[in-house]
Amino acid sequence: MRLMRRVRHDESGAALVTALLCTMIMLALGLALLAIVDTQANESTSEQTRDRAFNLSESVLTSQAFVLGRNWPDGTPTPNPACGAGGVTDTIGSTATPVTAVARLRPNLNVSYTDAAYTGATWRMYVCDDVEGSTVWNDSLLSNKTWDGNLMPDGTFGNGKVWVRAESTVAGKTRSVVGLVKVRETAALDPRYGLVAGTVAEDLGPTTAALTNTSLVTSLTNGLINTNPPVLQDAAYPVPQSGVTALRCGLLDAVGEVKTCVTGAIGALSSVPAIDTLVTQNRFEQFPTTESTSQNTIGQLRTKAQNTLGYVATSVGGTLAGAPACAPTTGGALPASQADRVLFIEKIGTGDQYCYIDVSTSKTYRAVVIGSGRVIIRGSNSITDYSVATSNRLTAVVYALNLQTANHAAAVDPVTNPSREVVRIDRAARVTGAVHADGKSGKVNLVAPDFNTNALINGLLCPGALCVLAPTVTALIGTLGVSGTVDALINGRCLVSLPILGCTVALPGLGLNTVIGGITAQLSTYGSAIHSDVATINALTVYGASGVAPGTFRDLTPR
Repeated sequence: MRLMRRVRHDESGAALVTALLCTMIMLALGLALLAIVDTQANESTSEQTRDRAFNLSESVLTSQAFVLGRNWPDGTPTPNPACGAGGVTDTIGSTATPVTAVARLRPNLNVSYTDAAYTGATWRMYVCDDVEGSTVWNDSLLSNKTWDGNLMPDGTFGNGKVWVRAESTVAGKTRSVVGLVKVRETAALDPRYGLVAGTVAEDLGPTTAALTNTSLVTSLTNGLINTNPPVLQDAAYPVPQSGVTALRCGLLDAVGEVKTCVTGAIGALSSVPAIDTLVTQNRFEQFPTTESTSQNTIGQLRTKAQNTLGYVATSVGGTLAGAPACAPTTGGALPASQADRVLFIEKIGTGDQYCYIDVSTSKTYRAVVIGSGRVIIRGSNSITDYSVATSNRLTAVVYALNLQTANHAAAVDPVTNPSREVVRIDRAARVTGAVHADGKSGKVNLVAPDFNTNALINGLLCPGALCVLAPTVTALIGTLGVSGTVDALINGRCLVSLPILGCTVALPGLGLNTVIGGITAQLSTYGSAIHSDVATINALTVYGASGVAPGTFRDLTPR
């Protein structure tokens, strides 16, 4: 008992020391645990920031992959980010005036990353060619071109693949990713169609049109149209695989409605045998829309023209009778003939005027696109055999957008919305490829070349006994004109008449069929105004879906 009382009253402090030691140990353990928790929290925050930087980089990459599908870098002038010169860069939320490559990405990125955590975040992006067909990224590729410049076995450039490298910095954390972007090319237009328009006119040349003998003109027109259709199919792709003529003007609306869609020499035929024949052979069909392709495709053709230095903002223009040669109003000549060049004339004159492209010496473009205005494809008016490829031929897809009239898509109405000629092929010119005119009001006019009256006379009278009359008959053109001279060949005429003796030199009538045969022989050499060519049509391609090729995506940031 005494011991217990002594211990109870002992004030030496041993228990306090023990308590303090326990408290200190617990405090040390707590601080250590707190440090661990704080470190993990910091690491978690850092990981979130890294993830944000990764997400932003991936978005830059995928956004650029999408944009490239509509602005593929297929030529050096394309405004894409430099590959090895710092690329292009921007800050989330920036309102500074951007370069073209940034402007294409900024709207989507700024809308997608509005969280406060991305305030001040920056991104950088590079486009680099996959020289030698590289499938694994390394930074040496940053010295490559910034366009798709691979030389292909067929001699063309571009394999449809480029590398895109993107990096982003969010709150001091930088992540870099890369992927090989691949684009799919598709034909801009359906190769089945050699001619698509609201209405089609097949007119005679001025010399033939001047003939007053109705029987001659009708028989001649029948013979020419049935022998040489306005659009000739591609021999390698017989109808209906090529050479189809499509009309937007009510072809299927009612019986005989085709008469309102085909005018000129064809439409003037009373029995329209040519039309019936063509329809039954599936050479005509209804085109389902008022445009041949989408606005995206038109935009790409415009970009291709800019990339191939074939874009003309405004060409000089004039009336049909006084049409000038197509040329930029700012001076200079039309962009030169070049097989991979898209010639895009945005506007001709006031937007509803004519200009002509001289193809007397043959020209080749990937396409000739007219925005607002009317174009004439004009030859030398000297008929040459189609096998002579160096003269009177335009190899291209001719496409008139018919934008000069706001209601070009409306049904053809002779009062409120008459058909308007937007493409004319005349003076022995031919198109190898296809011709398209948008809108139900868009008319394509195929004007047959003039026949040569002197050649007709010599061909009918020589060789033979009547050849001595050829110079005298040729002289009649000056007094009787073409029509009178042709009538003289058909019906005969006294060439020299003397008093009392009467007619001493007479030209016997050769008859209608003989004269028709002579003219047809000349004009049939010309053939069809449009020679459908599937290879030329398919060569006009646009870019479709694009994205990162599987297996090529890489996170370049070291852990």
